[in-house]
Amino acid sequence: MNISLTFHAHQPNRLTPYDFFKIGEHAFYEDDELNGRVLSEVAERCYLPANKLMKQIIELSDGKFKFALAISGVILEQAKYHRPDLIESFKELAETGCVEFLAMPYYASLASLHSTGEFAEQVNEHMDLIEELFGQRPTVLWNTGMLYSNAIAAQAYDMGFEGIMADGNSRMMSNRHTNDLQCAPLIAKTKTIIRNRHLSNDLANRRVDPSWSEYPLSPYTFAEWLGQQEGQVVNISLDYETLGERQPDTTGVFEFWRTMIMAALFNGNTFVTPGEAVRIFPSTGTIDCPAPVSCSTFGTTTHWDGNVMQKEALKKIYALETPVKDSEDRDMIHVWRKLQSADHFHYMEKSNGFTPYPSPYDAYIYYMNALADLQVRVKREAELIHLAKKMTIA
Repeated sequence: MNISLTFHAHQPNRLTPYDFFKIGEHAFYEDDELNGRVLSEVAERCYLPANKLMKQIIELSDGKFKFALAISGVILEQAKYHRPDLIESFKELAETGCVEFLAMPYYASLASLHSTGEFAEQVNEHMDLIEELFGQRPTVLWNTGMLYSNAIAAQAYDMGFEGIMADGNSRMMSNRHTNDLQCAPLIAKTKTIIRNRHLSNDLANRRVDPSWSEYPLSPYTFAEWLGQQEGQVVNISLDYETLGERQPDTTGVFEFWRTMIMAALFNGNTFVTPGEAVRIFPSTGTIDCPAPVSCSTFGTTTHWDGNVMQKEALKKIYALETPVKDSEDRDMIHVWRKLQSADHFHYMEKSNGFTPYPSPYDAYIYYMNALADLQVRVKREAELIHLAKKMTIA
């Protein structure tokens, strides 16, 4: 069986407790100390040992093991400042020639749902960074939360991508086979690579669940499951933070992955990257997905836009697009884009277990206060531009 493995890595820029009295006076919204500390902790527990493990497996397999990484521009930006050794670790993986880097919105945003132009700009900014750091120009798109629809697939086609990844949840699949490449209506040149939701969640969640009937899961058993799959290619995709962070080293997670991958190779399976998959295999049919789907628990966008607070925040941040861009202030545009990260809206949901804030309401208040300050800055900049034009005319 052909196996395509993709890991996604991202860390958000968490906000300071930005209160009302800072509006118009304090233009730095992020808790840089917290962001740096979290990145360092996760780097030590997950990213660095996981990178080391993947490089070892590549070497042990003489390059037969290959995989893909979708790394947000936000985490790479943080790493440049706080943990440059992490950048070097990813570069070492890139140098093996066995790791493919995927494109994604630089800021892990929801721009694909709100502004096609902004979405394209963020994806291009991300590809420029990937090419600068790792010498690759991505050919496959991994959208935030694996967001996908007919319209998003069309955007991927317009941007020249050979493939786009989507989650194989029941809202989209109908009677289509998860392990076969598909294409969106009228988008034959950009193939849709569908995540095997069930097997991916076995590794991401159920492996450490004592109530699961297969617990404790043997790596040899999972390798056998991979080999028994039907179709063109089985696509496994999960957060890189699963390795060592959400599943600590004490769960045997690193040894599990080492053994499982080597067993899969020993059993005669072949690892291919998403880019290789779309070049090797033809699409087997058309998959119609008019409404956006994601890899969330319910397969929808509701964990980002399901309540009034989230909807209001999203409405206001994207309403600033024209005035922010009209300012031509690169720093201001960058700040505005960082406030688009999907995490900010997810923190406004009650069931979010990763929030740094006391409550969803606090997340909303801090965000909206920061946004109010940005609005003040945008207005001041617009007034200065208007004044400068008047003086030029005079």
